[in-house]
Amino acid sequence: MQQSMPGPEPENPALNSAARSRPVAFLDRIGWGANAAQLRQLERLGATRFLDAQLRPDPEPELPSEISRQIGAFAARQPLSELIPPLIDEARAIRRAKRDANDADAQQAQARLKTLKQRKNALTRQAMAEQLLLAVYAPNQLQQRLTWFWMNHFNVFRGGNVGPMMADYAQRVITPHALGNFRQLLQATMFSPQMLLYLNNAQNARGHVNENYAREVMELHTLGVGAGYSQADVANLARVLTGLGVDLADRPVHVRPALRAELWQRGLVVFNPARHDPDPKLVLGHVLDGRGLGEIEQVITLLADAPATARHLSLELAQYFVADHPDPALVGAMARTWARTHGDIAAVLHTMFTSAQFAQSLAQPRFKDPMRYVASALRASLDGRVITNPQPLIGMLYRLGEPLYGRQTPDGYALNSDAWDSPAQLTTRFEVARQIGAGASALFGPAPPFLRVGATPPGQHLPPPDLARSAVFLAAEPALSRATLQALAQADQRASWNALWLSSPEFMSD
Repeated sequence: MQQSMPGPEPENPALNSAARSRPVAFLDRIGWGANAAQLRQLERLGATRFLDAQLRPDPEPELPSEISRQIGAFAARQPLSELIPPLIDEARAIRRAKRDANDADAQQAQARLKTLKQRKNALTRQAMAEQLLLAVYAPNQLQQRLTWFWMNHFNVFRGGNVGPMMADYAQRVITPHALGNFRQLLQATMFSPQMLLYLNNAQNARGHVNENYAREVMELHTLGVGAGYSQADVANLARVLTGLGVDLADRPVHVRPALRAELWQRGLVVFNPARHDPDPKLVLGHVLDGRGLGEIEQVITLLADAPATARHLSLELAQYFVADHPDPALVGAMARTWARTHGDIAAVLHTMFTSAQFAQSLAQPRFKDPMRYVASALRASLDGRVITNPQPLIGMLYRLGEPLYGRQTPDGYALNSDAWDSPAQLTTRFEVARQIGAGASALFGPAPPFLRVGATPPGQHLPPPDLARSAVFLAAEPALSRATLQALAQADQRASWNALWLSSPEFMSD
């Protein structure tokens, strides 16, 4: 992971002061929400040193042992070359049997297909469970927030064969590069089977060019809308990407002897020179005349280093962490850091977090999207309790309109806060607040079948947590409005009090 900030940073008085005044808002902003442990750490270190540690996370952050055991046993974490080909082979065998079978055997084959679909769905849900458990329990909170940001930026939908590969996409493609170098992150997504399948580059071949992925690479992933590229640039980028595809069966690819030196295969991703357009291409004023993979590497560098990419990504990061309409001066400073460091994400974030605009933004709350709301409510409420059944969390995000891996279009979920404050959204949030405020006993009961990794604990009927005495509420209390404090004072039961706080305007914003 490339970073350009050697040694500890000098203290930032404005940031330290803002975080002391609003510690919960600070932790909500740079992670998935405040909890007692990180409030203590923030008080001990101060915001500058706390941020420095988050920008340089431990490559193997320590998790609660039970959470680590759960995640480690998920089948979805297997290497894709071991996980996916058997599923593909089984599906093909079932379809052949169904085609050649009599009525009774056809019914049996249909039942086998249903079972196979359930297994694939289970792998997808394991990926969801892993991401949610890491959001709630992992100490590298900034890296976890950025994993979600980049997965949304490089969005893929879980349909078809992509769903069972989502754990790999999150933990092997995105997370290792979330705080690293953008060029390496772009390359990792470009060479991922998930992206190549989702945006149809697996069908992109010489003589049958598919422009879907090339268009989204320019419009969404790098340069941004209005960056001055043309339809000819999109078409030529698509030609550059011909031949880069996927072989889910993970079998050797055969090409004629003259092309064997250019054949490239890593896991399920294949560059097949027989499907590649070898003629020169003009992209963004640059002639690309390399051979095969060399052309793709050239265009990755061209796109990652483009000034438009620096501006586009700096704006999106500032919208995610600072304000819906960030100060252009802040975005400009971030873009200059991007150019100076050649896309060092941690350095760009350091420029943003240590700016006067970020410190000031902590006093200007922003409405949380559903993922942030659910994760922060849990982090404020759990007090060390270990979730054994993440299924209710998956259900909450479905009900709130932001299911993991559920955005079908490549633009990802909206970053602006006003996309999530409709009356229907608020009604559902109050229901979620009541569920969590009452103790959410289902979270601590037996795991559903797709998550079971051995013996499961019996259901626990726990009393509602005492959030009025929790570290997070006590740290947030000075910033609560008189109306919120009066509403809380009128609550006559602990569960009701909890629900009122978790659904208050202050908690639903950071």
